[in-house]
Parts: sequence; C-alpha cells; structure tokens
Amino acid sequence: MYYNNTSTFHPGYHNMAGNPYWQNTSQDQHGYMWNEEVQEETQLPGGKRHTHAHYGATSCNDGHTHLHPGVTSAPIETQEGHVHVIYGNTTFDDDHIHYYEAYTSPPIPLPNGYHTHFAEIRTTENDGHIHVIKGFVRASKG
Repeated sequence: MYYNNTSTFHPGYHNMAGNPYWQNTSQDQHGYMWNEEVQEETQLPGGKRHTHAHYGATSCNDGHTHLHPGVTSAPIETQEGHVHVIYGNTTFDDDHIHYYEAYTSPPIPLPNGYHTHFAEIRTTENDGHIHVIKGFVRASKG
C-alpha cells in the first residue's frame, strides 16, 4: 500500500536514501527542505509525463491547522500502475512548520481520460505534535 504513510519517512524529515529525488536534499535552520540537483523527469510508456497539484488543510491538532500546497513528482511506474511522491512543507502557522512525504496510491480513473491519486500522510513532529494530510490530488490526464 503506497499511500498509507504512518512512519515510512519518519523521524528525521526524510529517509529515502535510495530514492533519486532525495539523494542531495538539504535542510535549512527552519526545517525547509530542498533538492540541490534538478530531478530528471520520469516517463511512462507512451511518453505520458504529468504531475498533480495538491492543496488543502491538515488535521487540526494542538489547536491549529496548516495548509499544504504543492505539486507531486513525475510518475514512477510500479506493477500496480504509476504513483507519485507527494512531499513538501506546510505553511508556517503557530510559529512552526511540518514536513511531509509519501507515495500516492496508484491511479484512480475518472471520466474523460483523467485520473487522480489518494494520499494519507503523517507529517513530521514539530512543537510536540503531528498533523495528518488526507485526500486526493488534483485530477490530471496522463
């Protein structure tokens, strides 16, 4: 199950040593992550490249929520269909941020050639708590 992230990338903000998207990742003093090398796009059979937008609010924990705007990685082919890495930092609220990272589910078909993916992610712990991000990425063709 790709999308149920309970501890796969925790603790330590990321633990994807074998994943080319994160081999040269750094963290600044505020916990923000960035990749120092430009990631090479992957290509699905038939040349279909795409990403998905994601946005929404985290669960309400410790009396507040965060937003999680972002864009997934390019597709990664698996035996069950392609998936994406969904990752990023939440907005800075209540004097802190949280990092999140997981794989999406395989594609969920939608009408007119579109599809979406589901993700359920636990953020890193910060300020003594975590948040949960749960939902679908924005629909895309590809």
